Order: sequence, then C-alpha cells, then structure tokens
Amino acid sequence: MRLFLKDHLDVIALFLFESVAIALAFRFVDGFASAAGVAYFLFVSVFVLAAFLIVRFMRKRAFYESLEAGADAMEKLLERHGSDPVTAAYVARGRDAYHSYQRRLNERDEEMLRWRTHVMQWVHQMKTPVSVLRLMVQKDPGRIDSFDALCELDRMQGQLDLVLSFVRMERMQADLAIEDVPLKRTVDAVIAKERRLFVQKEVFPVVDIDAGLRVRTDGKWLAFVIEQMLHNAVKYSDAASTIEVGATASDAGVTLSIADHGIGIRERDLPRIFDLYFTGSNGRDHDQSSGIGLYVAKHVLDELGHGIEVESKLGAGTCMRITL
Repeated sequence: MRLFLKDHLDVIALFLFESVAIALAFRFVDGFASAAGVAYFLFVSVFVLAAFLIVRFMRKRAFYESLEAGADAMEKLLERHGSDPVTAAYVARGRDAYHSYQRRLNERDEEMLRWRTHVMQWVHQMKTPVSVLRLMVQKDPGRIDSFDALCELDRMQGQLDLVLSFVRMERMQADLAIEDVPLKRTVDAVIAKERRLFVQKEVFPVVDIDAGLRVRTDGKWLAFVIEQMLHNAVKYSDAASTIEVGATASDAGVTLSIADHGIGIRERDLPRIFDLYFTGSNGRDHDQSSGIGLYVAKHVLDELGHGIEVESKLGAGTCMRITL
C-alpha cells in the first residue's frame, strides 16, 4: 500500500491543490453561498479521489504486493498481469527479459558442465600414456624402447591438440582461412604425422586421390578432421588390415571417403556418434574413446559448410564420407 501511495503522490497532491484552488476561487467570486458549500465541495472531491485510488489500487494490488515482496517473488510477479494495460505490458516485457536472462544463465551452466565433463574425460585419457611410460621406466630403467615411448608421447600430444581444438572451435570463424587446398597433399601430411600410430597398430593406409584435386576449404581445420577420422578408423581396426582413403569429384563437389575394415558400429549407435561424450558400445567395450574427437570434427565441418555421412556394418567396417 505504501508503494502505491508513493507512486500516486503527485496525483493526490495535484488533485487536492486543484480542489482547494477551485473552492477558494468560487468562494471569492460568490460561487458558494456559505462556507458549508465549500466544505461540501471539498468533501465530494476527496471522496471522488479516494474512490479513484481505491479502484486503481484494487486493479493493481497484486502488482504492488509482488514488488514489495522482494526479489524472491520474481516468478510470482511475472505470472500476474493485472487488468491495467500499462502494467500488463510492463510485466510482459519484464517476463520476456527475465526468461531471456534465464536462458543465458542455463546455457552458461550447460557450458560449464560440458567443460567439467571434458576436463574429467581429458584427465582420464592422459592417465593411460603416463601410466605406460611409468611402467616402461620401472620395468627397465636403463633401457626404454624409444618407439613405444614416442607412441605414448604422440597419444599425449594428440590429446593436448584435441583440447586446444575444443577450445578454439567456439570462435573458429575468426581463425578461418578459406583457400584452394590440395587434398592429396593434406591427406599425406596427416598420415605422415600419424605414421607411428599406423606402425604400432599394424594398420596400413591406402590413398587413392588425384594429385591435382583441390578443394575450397580451410586446410588446417580440414587436416584436423581427417586426423580424427583416421584415429577413429585405426582405433577399431584389426592388425594387418587396411584403411582406404579416396576422393571423387562431381558437379556437386568433392567427396572424401575414409573406410576401414574394423569392428563397425552398431546400428543403434549411428545416430549419436557425433554427440559430445558419446562413446557407444565400441567405446565401452574397448575403453579407447573419449567421445570428443568426432563431436569436434562434426562441429568443424558444420562451420566450414561441409557435410558428412557415415555408413557402417557391424563386423565389416565403417566408411565416412565428407562432402567438400
């Protein structure tokens, strides 16, 4: 009630001043026969003012009570419109702003949750190569197999690069450099970088791409995507198997394919393989997946405007096709 009276203090003062002024003016020009007439006029004026304020207060009572209730009653405030059109419009605008703010807070909370989960996944992935290196040192402190050590260091480096890409992908538009990229040279560079992985897993890459074929894209980010696809193919391939990397050009563009002959993906898992932290049945059975690499790769392809489709058969292998 106090807030309502404060809000209408100027109206009350103006009304009383006007009523007194009119009464005095009429008195001086003989508009009222006696002082009783002036008193009656003032009484009627005050009664009309009081009636106006009471009706107005009843129409906006819920609004003022919600304001006086404090910040904890924000939801209740936004649920009440009142019959006054100005109040209803004000509350509706406040509701929109409040819900927009709540959405931003929820998005930030989800982002923080993703980061916490990612850090936990990343730490888990880093523990394995560290444990292997520690075991190698403890087993034979005087002689460490340099190849195995380098393989474990490659795994650590790959996880660090993945974390950096995960961070950068949120603002990757500012880092894009779109140009004509030689596709075969890009694929060969990625395979050369990951040569120890192929040797360690005894998997052999077979590349069939025209040396003159070029695609319009960002070379660095495309190399990252190819690297993630090859990692995934090698991870679930048997020893002595091959991974075929090919490309075909058509009027619609260039299609880059990466096919393995590994364990394949269960049909029920296919729709979710690009979801963040989704490891699927293969990841749980082999404990080799963080559920991050393919998610980042898909995000990068979306930002570049490239498409991807996956074909897989359990026990027969997987083929990923990127439309450039």
